[in-house]
Amino acid sequence: MGLRAKQAVALAAGVVLAIVMVLLGLWQQASYEESTRDVSAERAAMEPVSLLDNIAEDGSIEDIYGRRVQVSGVYEELPTLFVGSEPPLRVVGALRTTDDRVLAVVRGASDLPDAPPPPSGQQDITGIFLAPDLATDRVADGADLGSLRIQALAQDWPSPLIAGYVTLSADDAAAQGLEPAPLLLPEAEGSATHRGYALQWWVFAAGAIAFGVYAARGLEQDEKKRQRRAAETHPTP
Repeated sequence: MGLRAKQAVALAAGVVLAIVMVLLGLWQQASYEESTRDVSAERAAMEPVSLLDNIAEDGSIEDIYGRRVQVSGVYEELPTLFVGSEPPLRVVGALRTTDDRVLAVVRGASDLPDAPPPPSGQQDITGIFLAPDLATDRVADGADLGSLRIQALAQDWPSPLIAGYVTLSADDAAAQGLEPAPLLLPEAEGSATHRGYALQWWVFAAGAIAFGVYAARGLEQDEKKRQRRAAETHPTP
């Protein structure tokens, strides 16, 4: 087998190994993302806890974001707030809790420029408690805000505001004449093992390519040495 053929075999072997390792890395990354989704879903499916029992007097909140919570209160008589960057818009009301705090509640969603008013009287609600959304510059037509940020609500709503909001279930939204609102679960930390393996396989893939190139160059250098030795042994007359 000639030098070029040997070099081609070495490079091809490196490329094939790299492709296999890249695919293994992608599989591990997919496993990491799946474990992340599982963690968020499992957290949201846990038994509900009392929201007010997990809020300190200074307003700090225990590790309950992404979990179902229970809270009681009365909806404030404020204009309905529409939030979103595209329809359907989230319909948000202000619930005055029994300890005299104000909680943003995503009652549901609507494509219409208006929505049914919140129910009157004492309400016992259960929903997923989430941290304030990240800021966005995009605001859909008819929306008041592009994202649900407590800092923005503080300008118009009474205080003290709870640093988070509750999204009601599809059934509770339907009971208020609304569509279910999208549930924006937080990104949870999945298995670090899967993520580490993914990075490891991609490093191996780069190493396989480098090894193929190194082997091809080594073959060329060996061939040059062989030719020099042959020339020294059998000099040209």
